[in-house]
Amino acid sequence: MSRAEGEEFLEIFRDEARTRLDRIVDTLLALETATAAPDAVDALFRDIHTVKGAAAMVGLEEISALAHVMEELLVDPRQTGALRRHVEGDGEPTAALVAELAATRTNAGNGVAAAELHDAVAPTVAQAPRSRSIRVPAEKIDALLDLVGETVLHRRRLEHELADPAVGRHGLVADELDIGTRLLDELKEAAIGMRTLPLSSIVAPLPRAVRDLAVANGKQVELVIVGAETELDRAILEGLPEPLVHLLRNAIAHGIEAPQDRERSGKPARGRLELRAEQRGGTIEVTVTDDGRGVGEETLAEARRTGSLTEILTQPGYSTAGAVSAVAGRGVGLDAVKEQVERFGGSLEVRSEPGRSTEAILRLPLVLALIEVLLVERAGNVYGFPLAGIEEAVSLGETMLLGGRPAIEWRGRSIPLADLADLMDAGALAASPSAPAPRAPVVVLAASGKRIAAICDAVLGKEEVVVKSLGPLLASLSIYLGAAILGDGRIALLIDPAVLVRASRDGSGGAAPHAAPAGEPPAPKLLVVEDSLTIRELQRSILEAAGYRVQTASDGRDALTHLDRGDDVDLVVTDVEMPGMDGIALTQAIRAHATCSTLPVVIVTSLGDDEDRRRGIDAGADAYMVKRKFDQRDLLETVHRLVGR
Repeated sequence: MSRAEGEEFLEIFRDEARTRLDRIVDTLLALETATAAPDAVDALFRDIHTVKGAAAMVGLEEISALAHVMEELLVDPRQTGALRRHVEGDGEPTAALVAELAATRTNAGNGVAAAELHDAVAPTVAQAPRSRSIRVPAEKIDALLDLVGETVLHRRRLEHELADPAVGRHGLVADELDIGTRLLDELKEAAIGMRTLPLSSIVAPLPRAVRDLAVANGKQVELVIVGAETELDRAILEGLPEPLVHLLRNAIAHGIEAPQDRERSGKPARGRLELRAEQRGGTIEVTVTDDGRGVGEETLAEARRTGSLTEILTQPGYSTAGAVSAVAGRGVGLDAVKEQVERFGGSLEVRSEPGRSTEAILRLPLVLALIEVLLVERAGNVYGFPLAGIEEAVSLGETMLLGGRPAIEWRGRSIPLADLADLMDAGALAASPSAPAPRAPVVVLAASGKRIAAICDAVLGKEEVVVKSLGPLLASLSIYLGAAILGDGRIALLIDPAVLVRASRDGSGGAAPHAAPAGEPPAPKLLVVEDSLTIRELQRSILEAAGYRVQTASDGRDALTHLDRGDDVDLVVTDVEMPGMDGIALTQAIRAHATCSTLPVVIVTSLGDDEDRRRGIDAGADAYMVKRKFDQRDLLETVHRLVGR
């Protein structure tokens, strides 16, 4: 593993450890006041155990040793604070503390002294900003937004009825409807305001982090933040820091040149990083730009051949060797940034100019519960595309062949053309979709810098809709973002443009899994089951870099969902200690599974006693590996032995 990769995983570990240490303190407080959940002690052990295992996996033996003792003692928050200081990188040597804890373990109780707890958490409380505000649970805000959405739907139904000539739109009714519309808009704005927070709530630590990273890399860099007052959905903000830190870190490490190199090329010695956020209708654009060396000519030439720089740089395991980029990386890289953005119904685009700049644009919805979509109709079905993934709607003109497939000329470039009925496998929903009209509407969809033109029967227009879940039956189909009820009572399926663009480029339908190229057997697919983000991403990175296809699951039940829906998994790598269904129970369930009973299972865990090993092998595991002694070569050799690659 390279030094850069090691730093990435250390940062992931620190983020996860901070979260779990905060949760440990909350659990201890709840235990003291007798308000804890029934599984609080199990959760407490689980969090400490996860920190221990993750620390061992990334080589932080002192933290792992301290967490191991804490796991046995259920110590008070002062020792949690000691562990936190080591996570932050400024703890004292642990030998004396571990010895002291071990010596007092027989006297340790399960209670927590209120005074000691106060000492542990007081510094954090003291740093909290004072403001005239109250805390409102996110569930209540979501319920309010849902009611707003239902009211919007009610208004549209009423407008639909009044548009009927037999009903008419009489003066008094029309006036009341206008008043209701104005009040509803005000209510919607208020509800959205409660669900959103400004970007400034997460970017305060970034200037210092950029400064420290620049010093560590021998560079001079300033960070300029523009549009910090721009507001985004709270759920999106929670998932945004990791992608932003990744983009900034790579811009410093690989994009911005050393001061002497910049001066030789006529640039100021100090590099410039800009983080900009701005609202464009119902979409928020968050852009990270640097004035560094940009992407190499070789990579740009490859992008011109394939049609998308973004697609090249977001390949899992993509290496910048020989082609320096401000956003490229390996392992937990730009592919993870893209995945996170698309999970919110957004899109990612990367642009670069050699020797001058690289720009990463994250297009995100303003609010997840209410999104603006373009509604289209094809073969009797209504579909909605988030505006973040729409370039333009045009009429079908002359077509051509591009690589043996239909294409159209759009704004000076050729882009593939596909029938929306084929992309959505509409034949399963409508017996025989009719051929598109000669001048049928065409919607240009964009994702990861690539574009396709989708033919439909009609463009119904732009509309703000309430996103409804499709339920567990269709939850596994990544092409669907949800559904919406329209004013006329019809249902619109909300489609992820990124999945559709990839499906069209691969030559497969959006609702079906992608087939491997003829004559080329697909790489084995592995399922990594691990509740620790640090370990899960580390194992994913190792296995993908070795050429395997990797899916991940956060616990045993999640893993069984993958297996039950027929994901063609060739091998399972699982932890033991996980919430819900642990790794032993998962292994037993696999051995009793109707179709997966012979599936190879590799256990990778912190539990290294002989009794633990015996439990794992008795459950049916094919291999048992201990995180404390973890070596990625051993893992790869074991997987190779079991799946033959």
